[in-house]
Amino acid sequence: MQRIKHKLISAFALALLFAATPTAVAFADTCGGGGGGHSGITTAINIGCKGIGNPITDLVFAIIRILSDGVGLVIVGSLVVAGIQYSAAGGDPNGTANAVKRIRSTVMAMLFYIFGYAFLNYILPAGFLHQ
Repeated sequence: MQRIKHKLISAFALALLFAATPTAVAFADTCGGGGGGHSGITTAINIGCKGIGNPITDLVFAIIRILSDGVGLVIVGSLVVAGIQYSAAGGDPNGTANAVKRIRSTVMAMLFYIFGYAFLNYILPAGFLHQ
């Protein structure tokens, strides 16, 4: 019975993942081409290029934006799982300790990402990450 329950939950999560996938992914995107002799790069999928400036930097920033969104989703998902663990612990000290450990690790990962981004923004030339 437990195995069937896990398979149903996995199938539901997979169906939800495919249902939440944006349909705009199927269309092409142009990175760069904002003048200065740059012609732009056409990608097979829409990854969020703004179509300005150097095509390579525009593509890199699109990838950075996608990864930043992914980090945010993973952090929110981890906090939701930790909250469920904490509420399901029901006074069990081991379960509560595991949930608190997950929350602490997630917050540390978030702070590491924020300060890493801020450090890169400080090291790189002015406004490089804000294109």
